[in-house]
Amino acid sequence: MTDAEWPGLPQDVRERTLPVRDLDVHFFEAGNPKDPLILLLHGFPELAYSWRRIITPLSHQGQGYHVVAPDLRGFGRTKPMDPSAPGTARPIVFEDDVRPYQTVNIVHDIVALVFALGHKTAACLIGHDAGSTVAGFCAIIRPELFQSVVFMSTPFNGPPGLPFDVATASGPEPLTAIFPATLVESALAALDPPRKHYMLYYSSRTANDDMWHPPQGLHALLRGYYHLKSADSAGDQPHPIEPTAAGLGSLPHYYIMPRDLTMAQVAQEGLPLLEEVQTKSARWLPDEELAVYAREYERTGFQGGLNRYRAVIDPVFADELRLFAGRKIEVAAMYVSGRKDWGVYQNPGAIDKMRTEACTAMGEGGIRLIPDAGHWVQQERPATLLSELSQFLGRSTYT
Repeated sequence: MTDAEWPGLPQDVRERTLPVRDLDVHFFEAGNPKDPLILLLHGFPELAYSWRRIITPLSHQGQGYHVVAPDLRGFGRTKPMDPSAPGTARPIVFEDDVRPYQTVNIVHDIVALVFALGHKTAACLIGHDAGSTVAGFCAIIRPELFQSVVFMSTPFNGPPGLPFDVATASGPEPLTAIFPATLVESALAALDPPRKHYMLYYSSRTANDDMWHPPQGLHALLRGYYHLKSADSAGDQPHPIEPTAAGLGSLPHYYIMPRDLTMAQVAQEGLPLLEEVQTKSARWLPDEELAVYAREYERTGFQGGLNRYRAVIDPVFADELRLFAGRKIEVAAMYVSGRKDWGVYQNPGAIDKMRTEACTAMGEGGIRLIPDAGHWVQQERPATLLSELSQFLGRSTYT
């Protein structure tokens, strides 16, 4: 591991791979492997590298932790062990089997990783963005294994429900997705101007190529996308919205997209001037670090990450999660995001449902919004995030 390959990664962070189920899982780690485990689960379009600013200091909290940040299935340098499999022999494409990206299978990956690392429990599981959803289901499915959980940016509102008291119901209850906001697509199309939900776009056949080979180049696309969702982007202060198509239509274009635009075009709209980059987002995401994301996604494409969206919005795939209907997260839990992150409110009502229904050990103080941070809070404000995590770990572990 060299500074040239992973700029900004502390020298004491180790890089390695382990065989985990059908994968060679690539990860970064810090701390003593005998200390309690903390797992960091990234989102999209991110990598294990997204945790570079907090891996080492997090390992020094309390009496010490073994902190591990993996590239999740379909991302970065994690790949199938089968040399002929998609993701190893060639980049993943839309036509490849999407079933390995179902939520329960990703949870299986994380559980197997805990054991492969030589641990029988994890003191804390921290998930950001799409990783937050994975973290939530890990805590739902294996509560004895994951002793505390932190959700970042994407609130976790629990597993989908089952039809209740069907003898008095007026008819069969339709299958639902994990994110109910994705079910109003026809109403979004009827808005003026017409819109579409980003998760449905990400689930489309064309999304990977749109983002992998954008007209402005991959580096510029990522700069625009990261800038748009950061605290550096101009725009309204995030706030709760109505659970209607009109309410969703008030969200920024990277969540509720103009119907005729690609994400590359949305990112181009948000591409800041060079002078603005130098004074704003380059302070927390310098070009040499952004180049790591561009390099890795240039090699792999985006389809592995996009397959997670296909899995979570598919009602049939979501149906297996109804097995856990009614189950709550009973371990210590906290939610952290940036005050300027629209992800807090993109799924109307989710943040309140997380606190009052999905989690039994998350009170009012369990929701922390960090000033001057947007969606990429672990990169934009790592010191403040570390302070919040340190206080949470002090309350929930070593007890």
